[in-house]
Amino acid sequence: MSSRTRVAVVTGGGGGIGAGVAHELGRQGWFVVTVDPLVTLDGSASLPEADETTAGRIVAAGGTARASAVSVTDSEAVRTLFQELADEHGGLDAVVNVAGITRQTYFGKGTEEDWLAVLAVHLEGYLNVLGAALPLMADAGYGRVVGVTSGSGWRAADAGAYSCAKRAIAALTWQLGRHAPRGVCVNAMSPIAATRMLASALERARKAGRSGGGGISFLSVAEPEALGPFGAYLVGEDIEWCRGQVLFAGGPEVAVIDPPRLLEVVRTDDVESLDRVFAEVIPTAFASAESRQVSSGGSNPRFGSIFAAPEAGEVVPDPGPAPVRSCLLVSDRPMLVASLVAALEARSIRCHHVEPVRGFAEAARALQAAVAVLGPVDAVVVAPVGDALGGDASAGAVSPNGAAAWERVLDEHAGIVGQIHADACWARAVADYTVDAARTDRPARLVTLTDAATSGGRSRAQAACQHARVSMAATEGRVIAFAAALEAPEEAVHRPAAALVAHLLGHPAAAEIAGAELVVGDGWLGLRSHPRPAGSITFGGPAVPGWLDGTLRQIVGTIGQPDLGVGR
Repeated sequence: MSSRTRVAVVTGGGGGIGAGVAHELGRQGWFVVTVDPLVTLDGSASLPEADETTAGRIVAAGGTARASAVSVTDSEAVRTLFQELADEHGGLDAVVNVAGITRQTYFGKGTEEDWLAVLAVHLEGYLNVLGAALPLMADAGYGRVVGVTSGSGWRAADAGAYSCAKRAIAALTWQLGRHAPRGVCVNAMSPIAATRMLASALERARKAGRSGGGGISFLSVAEPEALGPFGAYLVGEDIEWCRGQVLFAGGPEVAVIDPPRLLEVVRTDDVESLDRVFAEVIPTAFASAESRQVSSGGSNPRFGSIFAAPEAGEVVPDPGPAPVRSCLLVSDRPMLVASLVAALEARSIRCHHVEPVRGFAEAARALQAAVAVLGPVDAVVVAPVGDALGGDASAGAVSPNGAAAWERVLDEHAGIVGQIHADACWARAVADYTVDAARTDRPARLVTLTDAATSGGRSRAQAACQHARVSMAATEGRVIAFAAALEAPEEAVHRPAAALVAHLLGHPAAAEIAGAELVVGDGWLGLRSHPRPAGSITFGGPAVPGWLDGTLRQIVGTIGQPDLGVGR
């Protein structure tokens, strides 16, 4: 490193935050390659050739840089570019992946083309970057990768494909960071700045009468170049201690974003009646924790003998009429389907089962076919799906024996764009169905169960939760969406998962945990917190103070821990 110029690639470096980071790296003496096809904000057309480019301005200021028109969606082109840079300059030291587009997608809204385009650039594009950069960095024993997520990916935001992609990037970061190759740090920045993308999003929200801006004023946020110093800090040599972190960056302020953490857990094995357990624990402990984002435990025991059979004469409260009378089950998992049918029919909920389908139109047709059988459909349950949707992580690409942990994480994300798109198909179908004049006044319930026994499955599950969080607000109460991650093999979770679904569809008060981060494990059911700032630092920016590193380490909790780069 000391004998040669450091080499950094900044995707999306043609403008905005990417340009701000690229300029700062150029000022610090890096050789900077800006990767940007220079297209319109929605990625649909090429921009006219500019008189000046980011790379040109870096060179004019005395630095070294070049521009590339490669798109992150072209995996082979990205791989070729990175290899050429490593061969020519002796290594690839850092990649900052800022590339992105914006199109109008919301819960149950947006064209299929727009959903796929946003997922392809933001999520699959980043996976292409990781797949090209990490092997080179692993061989060199050194590297820095910074992905870009967004507050729309960890706060409740009705941003459709963008929210799902950005949440999956955050989930990937939290998982990949702790398995990165020796000497390689993978983190993510969650930036906000006065960019074209933010201006476009706020204008769309204004025209639609939405509060989707989250209270953001365009005039109050920093200019993109103000984020450059912090972006450069994240790829510096001294950041070795920081791995798998999502860090908010706002110019004069930064924050550490905590991943979801278990708040409440209840036993599900060796239980006399899961219905009884859920009827007691979910409204009391889970609903409280979801509302307050903190456990209500830690004092006197909150429940009696809920795991045993009711004693003679004990009256089990009747929750009242089920809000759901009919349900469409979408799954290719026979064991889970059988348990779901049994649990739902025990609550007098009629079921119609179909295999998974592809596309928005196909999902809509399948729902209409179910209506022809059942009459009005009150709920749709989308259970784990496999190869029918092309590349489920648990049934698709698997790393060869002896593969490194980081390689397995990337392999397990194969096909995640198609999987998130498949989940979105049913949100769209249910949302459209509820505006049909033939619908009853009852809201429709949507439950998405995700096979989260792999790294990719966990990222997909977090994307599903992120999408579900805004269902009621986005549809004016017409759709109540739930999401649960199944983090153990099907044979271990089919019974409690079915009981959970029966509660979500059959209990009048279940809407209190709509959008919650539910998880079914082997012998337990849990509720996780939503991502949120764990601690913030205000320093006036944009210059990064010398004490920032130490205070960030205290928030993250790495003070006194061994060097994570040793012995991996």
